[in-house]
Amino acid sequence: MRENDIEMYLNVLEEIKGIRERVDKIEAILNAEIEKGKGKKGIAMSELLDLRAAPRRIMLELTKKRATSAELSEKLGMEEESVKGMVETLVERGYIYEAEEKGEQKYEVSIAKKKPKKVPLDIWGALEKKVGR
Repeated sequence: MRENDIEMYLNVLEEIKGIRERVDKIEAILNAEIEKGKGKKGIAMSELLDLRAAPRRIMLELTKKRATSAELSEKLGMEEESVKGMVETLVERGYIYEAEEKGEQKYEVSIAKKKPKKVPLDIWGALEKKVGR
């Protein structure tokens, strides 16, 4: 091997090392986004009844359309600071999320997906076992 070849190989190895570092960063970013997505559970419509009156009113208003905290404050006749606090709590819980619309930060409800029920293949046999026949 010539001296030039060794130098070229070392340069290639350095490039590969840099590429690996960039790929690791990209992988970390993608994994973080996936984890954020998994954390968003949303809220089932039946859970709305568990909320206190003020947050429930905010949620019900947001089910109609996206809105800013100022719009919610005006529509519901509440102080904007109070609405902002409740909205932040609802965002932390994953019940609503921020969406940018025409340069404004608006909020939208995140409805939870229903879990599919597993039905036994032999449903009659399963029912007979429960009944005790």
